[in-house]
Amino acid sequence: MRHELIAFALAASAAAGGALAQQAASDASAGTPYSAARGEAAPDAAPSVGSAREESNGTQAAAMPRSHPDDQAFLRGMAAKAKKETSRAIAEFTTAAESGHAEAQYLLGLMHLRGDGVKVDIAQASAWFEKALARHHPLAATQLGELYEQGTGVVKDVVRAAALYEQAALIGFAPAQTRLGALFESGTGVAQSAQSALDWYSVAAAQGYWDAQHRLGKLLRDGSLGEFDYAEARRLFEASAKNGNSYALVSLGDLYETGRGVPRNLPKAAELYRQAAREGEPAGRMRLATLGRVPAYPAQKTLVAAKPAKAVKVAKAPGTATVQ
Repeated sequence: MRHELIAFALAASAAAGGALAQQAASDASAGTPYSAARGEAAPDAAPSVGSAREESNGTQAAAMPRSHPDDQAFLRGMAAKAKKETSRAIAEFTTAAESGHAEAQYLLGLMHLRGDGVKVDIAQASAWFEKALARHHPLAATQLGELYEQGTGVVKDVVRAAALYEQAALIGFAPAQTRLGALFESGTGVAQSAQSALDWYSVAAAQGYWDAQHRLGKLLRDGSLGEFDYAEARRLFEASAKNGNSYALVSLGDLYETGRGVPRNLPKAAELYRQAAREGEPAGRMRLATLGRVPAYPAQKTLVAAKPAKAVKVAKAPGTATVQ
């Protein structure tokens, strides 16, 4: 991944795109998030309606899809959905979606994907996501990318998944940035690059996204770039756990059990594993059962922080991003 693209993503996150990404990431991770070992939860909320406005120079804010004049049908649909009047909600969303309302298109796709008031229909869900994608909707791009990555109802295409994640990542959407980083970490659909993974995780973690915090912490803990930073890994694990990621408690407990960056402390490790188990994380119970069998980690002679690539100033937004 070209570092200019990382710089653009950073700029987008710092501007209006950052506000969208932070809000959407918070909405997407509401409730108990999936553990990093099992994959992250699918985004489940749309950004607020009507916040896109024409700017003085005639261009539209990159962070939000264009708001169609027929917002009223969408709002009626939201009111009906809140009252669990699903049939009416679908009718209103369809009216709004057919007029080009990106939020309605995304929500209809989600309802068809999950069978919310309608029969599960992946083809119909994908069609609505594609329509929302044409209006640069980051959650639709991410959800569609997930379908292609996993081959759910569509022909599996990890290259297309990477391109879709990148499209949402460049807008500033933290879950997409994290998924793109994961593809770079594993070399799925893109050339494997621990540095690119670290870059994207860093952008998403800076927005407080729990999964990115945990994944970035693991890269620093494991020295994936040949360097270690246990102190920063611990900070990231703590932040991820605070944001609701139970698996981060296991990773934090592992630091205390193995003595990486902290004095070895088995009671502290056990406390963290128990907390993870109480929150429903199976790995917590597994690590409790084997507590003390994992040997202390040999002390590293040098602990050096792995840094994300330095962002370079971009004069203007690049064109269509190319996944390397």
